[in-house]
Amino acid sequence: MNQVVYSSTFSITPQDRVLPPSKATRNVTRGYTSESSFGLSTTIENEVLSKAKALVESSTVPDAAVVEDSLQACEVFAKLLADDTQSISQDIKVETTPASDLLSLEESQDGLKAQRRKDVPLTEPAKNAAAQLISSTAYRIITDPKVYITPKLLSMYVNVQSLLGRPRSLPEVFRLYASKLVPKPGSNPITFSTPNPNKPSAQIPLQIANTALTAGIKVKDLPLCFDIIENSVCAPAFRISKFFRKAFIPISGAVLAPFAVHKLASELSVYQSTMDSTMATNILFGGILAYVGFTATIGYVAVTTSNDQMDRVTWASGTPLHERWMREEERMLIDRVAGAWGFQQRSKRGEETGPDWEGLRELVGLRRMILDRTELMDGME
Repeated sequence: MNQVVYSSTFSITPQDRVLPPSKATRNVTRGYTSESSFGLSTTIENEVLSKAKALVESSTVPDAAVVEDSLQACEVFAKLLADDTQSISQDIKVETTPASDLLSLEESQDGLKAQRRKDVPLTEPAKNAAAQLISSTAYRIITDPKVYITPKLLSMYVNVQSLLGRPRSLPEVFRLYASKLVPKPGSNPITFSTPNPNKPSAQIPLQIANTALTAGIKVKDLPLCFDIIENSVCAPAFRISKFFRKAFIPISGAVLAPFAVHKLASELSVYQSTMDSTMATNILFGGILAYVGFTATIGYVAVTTSNDQMDRVTWASGTPLHERWMREEERMLIDRVAGAWGFQQRSKRGEETGPDWEGLRELVGLRRMILDRTELMDGME
């Protein structure tokens, strides 16, 4: 596995300097800032970059709590920047007069100059500089070879990049989650083991995939959306996990059903005297097994062909029923993408044009799905 060497220098350029948050927004940071802060970027440098620098430069495998604390700091500042309604405080110089000294006991008594606080909006360049700083720092933490990516760390990283509006690294991190080399704690020098990317525990949780896709939709990046889907719900680990969670028990029941039915038939055959016990057992066995089999088949068809949850993307004719069930989450996420790119008014559906829409239709068709099936559209029944 290729390992990326990161610079150990963490610094903030002058254009990254932004003004400090207001008192109200300081409460959001939950202890990651203080009243003595002179700039938001200074606070980020002290609270986030210092932790990331220590983590990256460490020669040992960091403790999970240390990594979580670093990403939590990034998440707190990402929430702060994502609040578009916030204001920040800036120090301004004002001349004092005897009248102002009498009106305010907080003013300076020496008649020179005093500090006052004024709420001003956080400028867009300052927000972008701080967002880029937090995004790159979180990326360095999660991709560091010494960091083992747990589900909690993955969720925190996705939240950070989603809040900052920078989700383009999420497909890469999803791949790392399943295939990144696992560092062995306590080893010196650090040794790594190769994981199995197809094991059920390597799946991307559906909730995290939904969060990542929402971020991709917000930035209007169609290839990114499909890349997120491909590396989450389309991954072998996700489908294997779904099989064991939802299909293993029913299949095991179907395999064991004949033995249980035969045992039941043999017990019931002793309660009659009109025919031989063996013949009665065989008749009961065939009847009960046929009833169980027909009922299970109807249930299987009902589950795999249900379409009440479908909006614009449906399965193409001829798609096997088991494949429809296994890939339902994939279809669901693609349906979300189609709904975000198309008209929101149901009366205008089918009128979309343009290269993005035609590309979306082609990508849907390559996955054995249909975008806007004619017979299912309003007025075309």
